[in-house]
Amino acid sequence: MTVDIADFTNDSRQAIHMTDVREGLYGVLKRALAGVGIDYDDCETEDRGDGALILIPATFPKSELADKLPDRLVTEIRRFNSTRVAEARMKLRVAVHSGDIRKDTHGWIGLPVNLAFRILDAHEAKLALRHSEGLLAMIASDHFYTEVILQDPGTAPESYRQIEVLIKTFKGHAWLRLHGENSDMSGHPPMAEHDEPVVLPLNPDEELKDLHSWLIEIETPHLPMLMSRATRSAVPTQRFGSAWEAYQHLEDFNAGPDGVPPAILFVELVAREVGGEIGARLTEWVEQNVRKLRRTSALEEQRETRLSVQTEPHLHLMFAIKLDSIDSGKCILSFWRQDDPLDWPPQSGGVHELSINDLEYRIDEMIIQAEGAWCDQAVPVTLEFLMARPLLQLPIYTWRKEHSSGDPRPLVLDYTVVIRSLERMHTKHWHRPWRVRWDSMLENPAVERIHSVGASRAGDNPIDVVLSDSRWIGLVMDEPPSARPESRTAPDPLTAALRAGLPVILWHPSATSENLRPLVDRLAGGPGGVLDLPEQRRAAHLSAGADDLVRDLVVLWDDPHRTFVFDQPSSNPAGR
Repeated sequence: MTVDIADFTNDSRQAIHMTDVREGLYGVLKRALAGVGIDYDDCETEDRGDGALILIPATFPKSELADKLPDRLVTEIRRFNSTRVAEARMKLRVAVHSGDIRKDTHGWIGLPVNLAFRILDAHEAKLALRHSEGLLAMIASDHFYTEVILQDPGTAPESYRQIEVLIKTFKGHAWLRLHGENSDMSGHPPMAEHDEPVVLPLNPDEELKDLHSWLIEIETPHLPMLMSRATRSAVPTQRFGSAWEAYQHLEDFNAGPDGVPPAILFVELVAREVGGEIGARLTEWVEQNVRKLRRTSALEEQRETRLSVQTEPHLHLMFAIKLDSIDSGKCILSFWRQDDPLDWPPQSGGVHELSINDLEYRIDEMIIQAEGAWCDQAVPVTLEFLMARPLLQLPIYTWRKEHSSGDPRPLVLDYTVVIRSLERMHTKHWHRPWRVRWDSMLENPAVERIHSVGASRAGDNPIDVVLSDSRWIGLVMDEPPSARPESRTAPDPLTAALRAGLPVILWHPSATSENLRPLVDRLAGGPGGVLDLPEQRRAAHLSAGADDLVRDLVVLWDDPHRTFVFDQPSSNPAGR
């Protein structure tokens, strides 16, 4: 890098001014380089009277130097000039080039050094800086511009213009960009005192033509989900006709801590969603823009940790219900609403104390609110009820919604409904075996791995001994669980199943396990085995020939990967 103080020998400068400017030059250079991440003492420097030769360590990235150094130099020049009289203020010309040089006893020599000083003295650069309000003329050699600046959109290669250089025996061209003028590169004038601040677009219009042509035709049922993920659920989703409209909406939102704007993240997610040639073009557009913002590493980190959108994404609305510790006619209701199938845990929606008789109606209100928030989603929903043991016999499968309409609709017509154990959720020392059995079920979900209590009662071993066998992943009980274990002399089947980690437990209010076994074998006997049980139970319930055995079958389906922090503050998602 070669540096020259513009117009240093101007007749208006006296010796005291020249001294101040020369001293100020090195202060400007040291602070500017430090701001970029270069220690001045690590550089090789030579004083050249009204300028300097500075050799930057080869380990420092050239594109980062071209990107950051001009702005830091302008900042330091402004700071210096603000405390000086006009005769002691400075403008600088800086030339950058790269190449192999060597050192003799008198200093550094080589053709790259010669070329750097030749382009520094370019008459066109001197003239342009003199007749502008700029503070810095950045001059890049043709080699440096082509190999460094042109390869990195973040250095704004389009803002440079080619200039002719005719100095002594050298004839060629270089690239010039002026910095520090009172208007920006787009020609926007300085903001007047009474003007409202204007948010400039993330990309100029001409750079959005291709993006518009790619996004305008894309329609996907996952559009709200992709928007929510791009903003980390910070922006309420809205209805948009195309991915292009969604992109335009997200352009006005700030980047998160990693510095990647939500609009760019959205394009990245859309690219993964659509794939193919369009997906490849969108990915290339994203990579070009994150390079311009110097956020490539942040994007790569996101790519490594981000989960793919599921082929059949699923949302959950969770309710935790326990008895009031004082009044047995009342209960405590907590709920969580999931707006993104991969966003877990969802935020708490609040805690309510109410009568058990009002429970169905309050949950109806919460479902209606959730459906209002999900109106742009096109994914199925599961209702999960985390129940305290004394409440496990509530007839949840008969509950309805939209009571205010006068024609309430059964929940099971619109949702997969499952019961979960609040007791197990709270009991941390049961979680390890629970996860072991769940993972075992995912590997082998054969229906033969569901044990029936009736078979244990006919044998010699108590139920807790039987269920300790790792082959079991589920249990069919021969009667509904009692509000509390009634006998201390024999193991309680529900407690034994929860302790053993079984994720699937079934019972019926009136049928025995012998009567239920054929039904369970039929529901879980397909290719998906036990994993299909909740959906198959719902399908059987909706079939024309469904009987009381199907309608009243209770499925406790407990996924250890969906747990909660129960004292988490409410975020009031319904009113957000």
